[in-house]
Amino acid sequence: MLASRWLGGPTWGILARIRVHPLFLALLLLAVFLGLWRNMVVLFILVMLHELGHAMVANHLGYEVEEVSLLPFGGVARLTYGRLGFIPRDEALIAIAGPMVNVLLIGVSCGLYAGGLWSEDFTSEVVRLNLWLVVFNLLPGLPLDGGRILRAARAREIGFEQATQEVYGVAFVLAIALLILGGLSMWAGMPHLGMVILAAFLLITAWSGMRDIRVETIRFLDAKRRSERRQTLEIRAFAAPAQATVRDVVRRFSPDHYHMVYVLGAGGQVATILEEDELLAAVFDGRWLDTLETWMQRVP
Repeated sequence: MLASRWLGGPTWGILARIRVHPLFLALLLLAVFLGLWRNMVVLFILVMLHELGHAMVANHLGYEVEEVSLLPFGGVARLTYGRLGFIPRDEALIAIAGPMVNVLLIGVSCGLYAGGLWSEDFTSEVVRLNLWLVVFNLLPGLPLDGGRILRAARAREIGFEQATQEVYGVAFVLAIALLILGGLSMWAGMPHLGMVILAAFLLITAWSGMRDIRVETIRFLDAKRRSERRQTLEIRAFAAPAQATVRDVVRRFSPDHYHMVYVLGAGGQVATILEEDELLAAVFDGRWLDTLETWMQRVP
């Protein structure tokens, strides 16, 4: 039963939705020109298996995979309605699945070499590429796997939006560090093209992600609003002044919690308590910038 769920029709559906990113195609053409096409073919297969690991775990957890885009160092599995990140446990499990596939492939490669089926040179190449994929994908910056794991851990503590901003900030720092290392490697006569490409990718995606973070927050809040809440949630309570806006409050909402907001009056006393559902209703009623005091007057 379990095997059929993991290896049956959904898996072939995922394979049909794999898209090769133009960056990967460009590198493949460059590799052919340099006589390194065999290395790129091996990398392509390893990256595809890495992303299938993500996609199959996502499918098993009940998510619909819209598309898998392959990049030279990994890829992006796009889920329906962008739900990845709204449930920290799921995000962490899906994120770790890709690197675990590469770790497994290292073991398989060593086994095939020990059995005399693979040459030492080919085994070394496969192990090196798998290690490269594991190390780079576990860097703690979005949208890499390590960044998703870090956001899953931080979102429970500081809220979805702030955790996302924080991990994109880490991605900026990593990109700059990789650019410096890439420049030093070129200066030393040992250029590492993959490092420079990853740095550029992190810079572009981090900038794009920070620009669209408000949209991501709205989608996260909508997911909370639509949640059927079939499991028990911990209560997370905090206080906010009556002059704070609805946005100021809901941007601190985190996954896996139900929020109670103590609204403080002018004298610091608790004027009322607003529940998560009331504040989500305010957001999707177009009252995003209303103060809590204004919204309280609208609640019957």
